[in-house]
This record gives sequence, structure tokens and C-alpha cells, in this order.
Amino acid sequence: MSRPTRLTDETVSDYLCRGAWQPFTLSDCWDRNAARDPGGIAVADGQRRLSWAEAKRWTDRAALALVHLGLARDEVLVVQLPNCVELPLIRVACEKAGILCLPVPRTLRENEMSYCLGYTEAAAVVIPWRYRDFDYFGMIGELKKGLPRLRQILIAGDETPAGALSLHQVAQAPWEERISPVALEERRFSAGEVSLINSTTGSTGLPKFSEYTAAARLLYGRSYIDVLKLSEQDVLAALSPAAGGPNIPVYFAAPQIGAKTVFMTHFEAEAALDLIQREKVTVACLVPAQLALLARYPRPDRYNLSSVRFWLSVGAPLAAPLAQEAEEKLGGMVLNTYGAVDWGGVVFTSPEDPKETRYHTVGRPRVGTEVRLVDEEGNTVAPGRIGELQGRGPACSSGFYKDPEATQKTWTCDGWLPLGDLAQWNDRGNLIIVGRKSEIIIRGGQNIQPGEIEDLLLAHAKIRQAAVVGMPDPILGERVCAYVIPRGDDRPTLEEIAAFLQSKKIAPYKLPERLEIVEGLPMVSDTKVNKRLLSEDITAKLQSKSSIA
Repeated sequence: MSRPTRLTDETVSDYLCRGAWQPFTLSDCWDRNAARDPGGIAVADGQRRLSWAEAKRWTDRAALALVHLGLARDEVLVVQLPNCVELPLIRVACEKAGILCLPVPRTLRENEMSYCLGYTEAAAVVIPWRYRDFDYFGMIGELKKGLPRLRQILIAGDETPAGALSLHQVAQAPWEERISPVALEERRFSAGEVSLINSTTGSTGLPKFSEYTAAARLLYGRSYIDVLKLSEQDVLAALSPAAGGPNIPVYFAAPQIGAKTVFMTHFEAEAALDLIQREKVTVACLVPAQLALLARYPRPDRYNLSSVRFWLSVGAPLAAPLAQEAEEKLGGMVLNTYGAVDWGGVVFTSPEDPKETRYHTVGRPRVGTEVRLVDEEGNTVAPGRIGELQGRGPACSSGFYKDPEATQKTWTCDGWLPLGDLAQWNDRGNLIIVGRKSEIIIRGGQNIQPGEIEDLLLAHAKIRQAAVVGMPDPILGERVCAYVIPRGDDRPTLEEIAAFLQSKKIAPYKLPERLEIVEGLPMVSDTKVNKRLLSEDITAKLQSKSSIA
């Protein structure tokens, strides 16, 4: 049995008995939809589409195939795929076969993948052969030599190299003629067992692996159903390639109501607008950078976006000017969300909130999620004061996979998880995220939140993306450095940026004193900038300049 690391049997029973958790699983939802609406479209990716009946046959046969291939119950299967129809289907198949599914970003390479596969002792991996000029099979083939527990490589795609199995062929073969489907009933996970692992994307070191029960993830999905009043008439689109975060409604809300989901394989603004128009998307799940690209695409009004009810922004701070610009240019309503992979708590804004709340806060905790803000001594801060955010609740992660020691150190004895973010409550009970505790810039004893400056910079006509870090200074300790990706060929100057920020009436000590124009920013995930590398970069440049001097 895949037991939740930090939850006792009594806690699991309590969640189920009082209805915080429901007794069904993700695969139960998919199977129910196949019985109720067999011809309805379950999932599409722009090239392929499967009905609920076809999805059931696919997941049943894939689950039986995994059993036939010798994967034992509670072993791990790692999935490294771009957005495609196989991504949600393999999760369901794993749950039916009692195999833990670990989806990881497609951007991970040898170092991270070796760690993921080795630490979890993964028995199988699902990858593309090649994708966007990278040879995934070549990478995994080399790693497999040093991973004795890794027995199977499954390839998603039309061609399969020697030494691997075709996922398509595996999922199409009539395994039910060779293995009784009863075998799945004996293996499939229950609602209170861990069935999914998500990898964290911290800015230092290698990832940890957060475990989730099906019931916890479905509770998160239920929050969106209730607050957004979703129904089977909705179409939810995963525009971001994230394995969780922005796409939680796609994975865990849509199947509960029988709504169609659409996965965008590779994001480009024009292609995304076309996909939304073609599939009549009603809920677009994306990160702020993607929302900015859509809003600033030339003539978005050439596309019919009238189907969109909500732009659900997750994964990174959302600047208020961007939210307003998106609504004005794209239509629909922008909703802001707060969360963390290793937490799982539910906090987001509501369609009933006024614009001020939706633009400037991340809303309220939902479905039993609790949030508290504490000072350095662990005391709860007064309303309006800034404190470190901690959270707990039935939608949350049940701990770090295979690491009870780290779980015990990270969570408090009464279930609170410190999240490292600084926040405050406004007078309406909504949460305002101020910034990361570890990213505060201290200039001459005055604290500067990078997020405040970044939000303002994103409203500058010449700036597409910005990241602010501290740079060492022998007198003041730190000064502000801004890394900027320009929106076009006309690059902003430091003087222009300073004048723009001064027009926004911010304190002079917060103004950037160095500007770095870059073509891209280093990322630790598809949504999070690696500010550690930026800090190292500017420190090295300053040291080099000092050495030359």
C-alpha cells in the first residue's frame, strides 16, 4: 500500500468521513464519463482527439500492459512528455495499475533525470524519441546503463527506436484477451493512497518529490468547479507545459464534470489564439508570461475569443497592469492564483471579486485550506502586517516521497508548512503576496521586494519580461539590478527605466542602479526564474570589473 508519509490512518479516515475527501479516484471519473457519454470528446491536442470511450479503452489496455511488462504495485513510472493526449491518459492508466506516476518537466536533462530516476528507483519511463531537436531516447538510453531498476522505456510518437516500446502499440493491443481485467481491480489505488508524485523546482540543488493522494488532488479540482461554476459544457485548455500548477483544473476538475480538455503541445501566441478559437476554449490555464504574449500579440481581435470565460493565471506573480491589459484586449476575466508544488493548498480569486481584488491579490483560501502569517518568532502577525506564509489542509501534499526525515523537518508537528513567501491580509480578507523571503534585497538597511519592481517594469512599453535581483555593494550591502528582455528592437535604457519607475511614485532607494539587457532568463521550471543564477551572474561581472580595475 502506498501510504501517505505524514498522514495517519485516523487522519485519512477523518477526511473521508467528514466529506473533505471523496471516496472515488481520478480513474473512476474517467470511467464514469465513458459510461455516461461514450462519444463525447475527452481530450485533444490539436492533432488528435479521443472520446471518453476511446480513452477508457486506451487507459485499460495501457494499465494491463504495464502489469504484463512486470511493473509491480507501488513502483514508479516517470513521464517526461510535452503537452499531448498521452500525458493525462498515462496518469489514469498508472492509477488503474497501482503504479505511482511521476510527471517531470520536459526541460530536465541528464543530471536531473539521473537523479529523478535513481532516487525514485523508477521501473519505467515514458518519453518522446526526439522533441525540439533533443534526443530524449539517447539521454535515457545512456542513463539506463547505470540504473538497474529502470527496466522499460516507452516512446510516445509515431516512430520507436530499437530498445524501446511503442506506447501507442502498447495501448492498442487487446491485453484483456490475455490478462483478466480483474487484475486491475486488485491493484488500482484507492482515494486515500498516494498515486501521484510531483517534482519540486527549487532554485538550488536537486528536486524533492511531493506525494499526493487522488482524493487531495480531486479536492483541489473541486474548488475550481464550485467557484468557477464549471460544467460539462466547458472546455479547459492547458497552454502551459506544467505537470501541475496552471493545469490542475485540466487534470483534476474537468474529468469530474465530463468536460473536454485541450493540450497545447508547444506554446506560441498565434497558435494559441488559433487553438482557443478552434476548440472554443472557455477556461485557458497559463502562466503570466504567456498571458502577456497573448495580450501583446498584434491584433488579437482577429481571432474570435468570445468563448473564453476565464484566463486562469498560475505559477508566477501576476502584475496588475498585465491583468487589466489582458482583459481589455482579450476579453474574458483574469483570475489570479497562489500555490506551491510541495504544498497543494488552494488559494485563488473568484469571478465574484471586484477588479481591485482580482488584480492586486491572490484571493482567499478554499476547500478547507488554512493559511497563517507569522513573524520571525513564529507568532501570528496582525492583519495588514507582513509575515511568512504557512499553510495546511486536506488538499495538501502528504509529504516528500521516500523521505520521512525531510518531511518531519519541513512540516510542523500540527501540519503547517512554511512556504518561504511573505504576504499580508488586506481589509477584505484577501491574501497579498509580497515576495520571497529569500529574495529580499537589503540596501543600506532598507528592505526591497523585487516583485514590486518587476510588476511595475512589466507595464513599460519596451519590456517583455523582467527579473530583479540584488547585487553586492561594499557600502550599502546590496543595490538593485534589473534583468530585462526587451519587447522589440528598441531597447530601454537605465535612465528610461528610472524615470518610468519614478513616475509610479516609488521610493528612490528601490530604483535599479544597473540594467542587464538579455535575450532570455534562466528558468528552474517553465514558470519560475532562477534568480540564484542571475545573482551569480551579476556578482561575477562585478568581480571581473573589479579585477580589471
